[in-house]
Amino acid sequence: MYLLFVVFVSLQGYSQTLSSSQKKELIKQYDKQIKDLAEISSDKVDLLPVYQYRVNKANDFINEKAVYNTDNEIYAKYLELKTLLNHNKELLEFLTPRSSELYYVKALNLISQNKKSEGYSLLQKSISLNPKNVMAHYELAKLSSDSAQIIKTTQILNDILSKMNPTAEEKKLCANMLVYTYDKNLLQSIALIKEKKYAYAYDILTQLDDFCKKDNMNICQSALVKKNIEACQQGIYNDHITITKRAIKMGEMKIASDFAENTYDYLQRNRVELNDTSSFDEIVTKVVDYYIATAKTLQGAKNSELRGDMLAKARTLSEMVGGKFEENTLRQIALLQGTLIPSDTKLDSIENNAKPEGYSLDYADYIKDTVSNPEEEVTKIEKDYISSSENKNPKESFAVQSTKVKTIDKAIDDKFFETRTFMQVNNYEKALEVLEKANRLAKIEGDKKAVEQMYIRAIREITAKRMSNAEYAIFEGDIPKADSLVALTNDLITEYKMEEDTAIQRIMNSYLRAIDNKVCSKKQDEINVLVYDILECIRKNDFYTAEVYIDKAMEIKGNSECRLDKQRVRSLKRQIEEPLQYVAMKENCEQILSDKDTIKYFLEYAKLEYYYNTHKLNEMSVIHTGLREVLKEMNNDDLAIKIAESLIKYQQYEGAIEAIGSLKLMGYKAKHTKKIQKRIGQLMSMQEAKRQDKIAQNYRMEDKYNNDKWFKYFLKSYKKNFIKYQRMKF
Repeated sequence: MYLLFVVFVSLQGYSQTLSSSQKKELIKQYDKQIKDLAEISSDKVDLLPVYQYRVNKANDFINEKAVYNTDNEIYAKYLELKTLLNHNKELLEFLTPRSSELYYVKALNLISQNKKSEGYSLLQKSISLNPKNVMAHYELAKLSSDSAQIIKTTQILNDILSKMNPTAEEKKLCANMLVYTYDKNLLQSIALIKEKKYAYAYDILTQLDDFCKKDNMNICQSALVKKNIEACQQGIYNDHITITKRAIKMGEMKIASDFAENTYDYLQRNRVELNDTSSFDEIVTKVVDYYIATAKTLQGAKNSELRGDMLAKARTLSEMVGGKFEENTLRQIALLQGTLIPSDTKLDSIENNAKPEGYSLDYADYIKDTVSNPEEEVTKIEKDYISSSENKNPKESFAVQSTKVKTIDKAIDDKFFETRTFMQVNNYEKALEVLEKANRLAKIEGDKKAVEQMYIRAIREITAKRMSNAEYAIFEGDIPKADSLVALTNDLITEYKMEEDTAIQRIMNSYLRAIDNKVCSKKQDEINVLVYDILECIRKNDFYTAEVYIDKAMEIKGNSECRLDKQRVRSLKRQIEEPLQYVAMKENCEQILSDKDTIKYFLEYAKLEYYYNTHKLNEMSVIHTGLREVLKEMNNDDLAIKIAESLIKYQQYEGAIEAIGSLKLMGYKAKHTKKIQKRIGQLMSMQEAKRQDKIAQNYRMEDKYNNDKWFKYFLKSYKKNFIKYQRMKF
């Protein structure tokens, strides 16, 4: 009794240490904990981790503050919180293992309300908590099916059937969904073909074709799918031809030329399926004849660049037809270039006298095949000989092949193992030295043949690895290292007299040509750098040094397969005409401004800016003040809007968006100009999509405005409508 009395007195004394303000603060803390727990709801599955944190926190709080329970008021709060805590612990213990199912149920509810995006997110959460939630995966498959994502749908359903142990009912659901997905998309593709929407049908059918290749349930009618694919390919081709003919009839030869190139690209990808291409040859012939006829009429230095572009286009198009037609076209172009286009004999002489360079020229004995794609061949060789994280045991490597050879003498097998070890660490000299020891150990014919076979395997692997390193050295720009590696490889092949080995010839042929392709790319980079040096000299009016750089660029040469583009070097002399034209246009603008015709001034200034941008005069260091900066200096928002409206009226849409851009500099927000931005985007896209020669303009607009959120309404409208108008027939 005495002991209990002492404890009671002690506790009472301890509780009495709380002042009224401390007690008030503690009750306030209890109320906060009670409020947090009272907010816990089974409807908010996303907050389960938060709820668990609150429960743990409340539990710790109760244990920590239990010493104050001698106070009746505090004890009442304690009981209230304790009761709420126990209830929520039970709730969370029930909900947590079922959270995946709860997400699934909520997702179904959202999908039924046509909130598919939100439902999709919840299904992903359900699967993240339970990767084998069959019904959540099934609903994802349904959503994919609704979006015509055939491959994704079938992949999900196949994963359910093969990896998730579904019930009999669930298996039936998945099987029915597979059949439904196939039937639905096949019928949709057939309907699109009837509507002559071949491109849309083709996209669906190619997915169905991929599905048929992995069809384990014999759902597919592969022959029907392939037949419809062929119908689509023919339909797309016919559409190309129809549009091109229409463009020719309208006299839009530039559009016809672009469509002819697109058609040729399509033919190259579908040549097997499309046998009759006579209509394509017919339209190409008409376009080429037009270009050559027009080039004949363009006289004088001022038209030389346009004439050159037309003849280059005619040459490219004639290659698509080939045969006698190409031969005749090239003959006409040669005659025209000799009589009409001024040729720079000095540059021609420098280029013709330059010595061809290349590894395939230095080691020409290895070049037996110039038709195959060297990069593709190199990829196959690396798969055979060179190990990587994805290809740990190349099938033709010494390590793999040596395990297949067993000799009578164990000492020789040990040497093979030792050689394999040295090969793995790229110590080729030591590896060959050990093989030489194995050769001395071989006493019988069988062992000698086995050692000889391993020599061949080792030399092939060393050749592939060294040539691969040489190719990488070129990539890094280390030409001396590449030279050394190729020379070492050649010496090794010569020393062991393996020049006639077919595998060695294949490796060297492929790598030498692939390396030369990379060297060619480096040489093109050199020319491009020189172009910039020339431009810098022109900007500084240092024409003597510019000429030295031009001569240096013309001297750069690769092997016979290396096609270097030096057109820019040749055209730089002609490009001075463009800055002069810009200056004349600018003087005209200044004259109009001096006459105080402000509207006309800005209309002409917009043309000036368009000329500046499309001719890339910034590369010639021409100084230009943008239209929006000029308007900003005037600080007149009414004028800026009036100018934009006038530019829209005269279809100068790029100038119009720049005029609107001046409002940004004056402090306006993008939303203030939302309506007019969207309108300009729509009008500009219509103009660009109808004229194929301005497709490049589309990319320029994206590059120019993509990183400026202020123009987001314009760019979004422009992109959306550009795609829309491109698909429309004109």
